[in-house]
Amino acid sequence: METLIEVKPAADLSANSATTRAKVINHYPEIDRRESLSAKSFFTNYVLKNRPVVVSGVLKNCLALSKWETAYLREISGDRTVTLKQGLKDEGVANLMTVTTRLNDYLDQVEIFETELQRNEVSAIDRPPYLHDLPLLSVLPNAANDLVGFPSDYFPEWYRSDWTKYAQFFFGPSHSLTPLHFDCLLTHNLFFQVKGRKRFILLQHDQLSSCYCYKWRWSEVDAENPDFIRHPLYRGAQIQECIVEPGDMLYMPSGMLHHVRSLDCSMSFNVDWHTRDSAIRGVLALKQGMPIKNVYYNAVIALGQSTGLSATKVLPWYLSYLNYVS
Repeated sequence: METLIEVKPAADLSANSATTRAKVINHYPEIDRRESLSAKSFFTNYVLKNRPVVVSGVLKNCLALSKWETAYLREISGDRTVTLKQGLKDEGVANLMTVTTRLNDYLDQVEIFETELQRNEVSAIDRPPYLHDLPLLSVLPNAANDLVGFPSDYFPEWYRSDWTKYAQFFFGPSHSLTPLHFDCLLTHNLFFQVKGRKRFILLQHDQLSSCYCYKWRWSEVDAENPDFIRHPLYRGAQIQECIVEPGDMLYMPSGMLHHVRSLDCSMSFNVDWHTRDSAIRGVLALKQGMPIKNVYYNAVIALGQSTGLSATKVLPWYLSYLNYVS
């Protein structure tokens, strides 16, 4: 079945503008969506069962949901130099490169693109690069103050007091894309949407043999428009999807493959995290070809969780991962 999803590109995230229409093919089963979910039920029914879920409105009591606008980014970090990813495309990351710019200059680019997109003066391919996977506190150093009321009990206890230090920030224009991949440490992933909407196409890690992966974690398959002649095994893959909206949380189990498309100008953050068991599995993944650098980061977390070393003490050994481009 094919549906039309309304997209609202805007010069500023707080602006109300006329809509344009973008075609989104919606032919995969949707994952569970819950209006409320206790931490106990989350771990029992989803983490332990390796099931993804969207929980609606978990950020509804946080100031960030109304406060984190482009004007606020300019005020707090506009003069900061940020690293952007260019070359994230449907067909993969063979041409991925990084570029640096002032955040203010990047916000100007995004606002111009959104205005021109609304006027049909540019196409999706003309979009600016993607501010993708930067440490949250490097962009919004007071993020914790804006996230009072955040459901930190969704994290294992080991992470809770310092969870913002492990959080990564995303901001980009409509049509920003991360092609099909899994997270490089085989972590669990809690993804939080602040502005705009994103569509996720999801496959469990046991579907990896159908996904034609390279460079450890990237898939050759264009998940939105698969070529079954080039990738015949993908035809039999078990695929799910969801759309996350402002305030939503998406949980992806350890190793879940995901393709992500921004339906609007979008702002998000996520936290990759391990249980003790998944950290140990991440160390053992050396036998499956995990890069040695990734094994090191998993070993650091496994050491902390197995010996009782606090996250604060472990963080200095893990810090370089938060700026790791892969």
